Amino acid sequence: MDIERTMLWAGLLALLFIYLAFQTAMARDENSSVGEGSGELLKKSRVLGNLAEHAPLMLIMMMMLENDGSEGFVTLLGLLFFLCRLAHVYGILYQDGFGPKENPARAGGAIGSWALMALAALACIF
Repeated sequence: MDIERTMLWAGLLALLFIYLAFQTAMARDENSSVGEGSGELLKKSRVLGNLAEHAPLMLIMMMMLENDGSEGFVTLLGLLFFLCRLAHVYGILYQDGFGPKENPARAGGAIGSWALMALAALACIF
């Protein structure tokens, strides 16, 4: 199985995950050693959890598509997915608001990630 492109994106997403995990750990104190906490800790915990919820399925689909011969498509999916995840992190940690008008980075990152996952899912089916 030849999956070098998926391995690149898996590595980059893992580095992002480690960075976010470290940021979450550093935001904890003796009052919030377990759980999601509140305020900044909650934001950091949620971006970490959100990445952990979305990245594995996307990487599995990318691996299957690459194994099927769609190397260029996987490169594009990986790049766009990674950028969407970065936008989502930025939107939650550094911008206020929820919707597309108030927080376009968060909304764009989330909607973009879902759209890319749907596209990958359809490519896997058909």
